[in-house]
Amino acid sequence: MKVLNLKAKSYRNLAGLEYTPGEGVNIICGENGLGKTNLIESIWLFTGCRSFRSVRDKDVVMFNQPQAELEMEFFSGSRSKTAKLIIDEKRHAELNGISLASGRKMMGEFTCVVFTPLHLSIVKDGPEERRKFLDIALSQLKPNYAKALLEYNRILSQRNATLRAARDNSAYLAMLDIWDEELAKKGAVIIDNRMRCLENLKEYAYPAYDEISSGKEKLTLRYKEYAREKAEGREEIYQSLINALKEKRESDVDHCTTSIGAHREEFSIELSGKSARKFGSQGQQRSAALSLKLAEADLIAKVTGEEPVILLDDVFSELDPQRQKYVVSRLQNRQVFITCCDEENLVHMQGLDVKVERLEQITTE
Repeated sequence: MKVLNLKAKSYRNLAGLEYTPGEGVNIICGENGLGKTNLIESIWLFTGCRSFRSVRDKDVVMFNQPQAELEMEFFSGSRSKTAKLIIDEKRHAELNGISLASGRKMMGEFTCVVFTPLHLSIVKDGPEERRKFLDIALSQLKPNYAKALLEYNRILSQRNATLRAARDNSAYLAMLDIWDEELAKKGAVIIDNRMRCLENLKEYAYPAYDEISSGKEKLTLRYKEYAREKAEGREEIYQSLINALKEKRESDVDHCTTSIGAHREEFSIELSGKSARKFGSQGQQRSAALSLKLAEADLIAKVTGEEPVILLDDVFSELDPQRQKYVVSRLQNRQVFITCCDEENLVHMQGLDVKVERLEQITTE
């Protein structure tokens, strides 16, 4: 997987940009506020996933402009492809000259892994961030997973609406059987995929953390069921969800919300048996998040047969020389984009194909 050329117009503060990166490590330098993160983000959007910085598509459109335009030529599946994104209130996508139904249809066509200081939230923040980490990885590996997730959230919204209606009118209680069935079926698919993904990530994350920490602690990832019996396989997970939904129905009606399901479950990150979130130092938390991201890249490469593009936004400035050196050792045979204020702060990348450019050199306006 390689980015061959990138063009941007009216994208955040990038009025115009044309960029032809190298096949190895690309270092993009510039002062803060010039748009280095915007460049990284524009590449990421071609995965079909949402921005890692904002929820609304229209937030990326330059102020006082009707739309943002992105165009990328990339190499994937043994051939060159072109993709375009027009962004106004939402994303409009085109692949090889053919319009797609939505920007999400790009999933599976172009894969990459992004790591920014924001991604420390995987370790430091609440369950939603860890669910999001698994969901994004799975959406790139299995485009149909993203569709299942959307359907699950639609069903969840319908069940919650029925719960609100049922609190005032018991006639609606009978409808909950239908929504319970649908929610458990779709939830079993999502949970089963998340559990399998986490197991596969362990194969790469554990040795990565050992290397980064010099074996000082042991990283452990554990899937955490929420208020239901442990189960393996979709049929068993489905049954455990059905049972739990029935058990919690009265409470759910009282609170007008669904307390059981894939939207509540997560995984724990432990270092030598202790919660990394609660007891890990800043350095340990950073190492754990970095290990998960490196493992994500390795898993994508194994499943797809292609190395994903790596996006590292202002990450090296927060890593000590040992962690920098380890990350560099993992950059072999991958196209990498690294943003920084000053390339001299990076470790010496001996033996790697490195191309350094300042952002001012690739902006056209």
